[in-house]
Amino acid sequence: MAVMSGVEVDVQGAIATVRFDRGGKANALSHEMIGALEAAAYRLSLDPDISVVVLAGASKIFAAGVDLKDERLWTPRGPAVARHLSMNAGARMTTAWRRLPQIVIAALEGPAIGGGAILALCADFRVMAEDAYLRFPEVRLGMTLGWGGLPLLTERVGAGRAKRILCCDEVIGADEALTLGLADRKVAQGAALDEGRKWATEIAEIPPMSLRMTKSAIDAHARRNWAEGAESDQFFLAKLLAEGGGGA
Repeated sequence: MAVMSGVEVDVQGAIATVRFDRGGKANALSHEMIGALEAAAYRLSLDPDISVVVLAGASKIFAAGVDLKDERLWTPRGPAVARHLSMNAGARMTTAWRRLPQIVIAALEGPAIGGGAILALCADFRVMAEDAYLRFPEVRLGMTLGWGGLPLLTERVGAGRAKRILCCDEVIGADEALTLGLADRKVAQGAALDEGRKWATEIAEIPPMSLRMTKSAIDAHARRNWAEGAESDQFFLAKLLAEGGGGA
């Protein structure tokens, strides 16, 4: 078992369980935790013995988005290039999780908001507790949906529904998430991680090379991130406009 910066990685055979928990602050994604999650994904991607990764947040909350008070992420007085790099640390982290060669199952308890919801969408499958929900408040906060979230959300729910979810700041509960394809299984409160591990055990019985090749082939077709080239710039620009009053 390895632990760093609130991120714990436990490997049991072909299954790795990754838990991230700040011990408070609504488990918001800080600069330190984002870096630790990216590093964990990178290390796991190089492990040939792991077939399935289960990702979970705190016991009662997956993640309440990015930490808006962490100056290391926003550096309001820094030069433009430094701010651009800092503000898109989350995008580098979610890219690492989205590109993992192993099957990834996200186990969601409670809220998954903003960056936390995007991280959940990077998984191949999502198990949601009955009290869990997804929410993407970025547009209401004067930002665009970055971190690769826009194409991930759109590919699952379609363009029209994605616009509603984002522009109307909709809250997507577990039942609706199942209907929309944003979740794959619903379980009782407190049971998401156990269900994720149980499912991972079943998947890990599949020959690992065929598992990886199948995921890679499907992702190559379905996950063409048409926004990737510009979304980090859009996110940066939207934030600057909101700070200057031009995004109101």
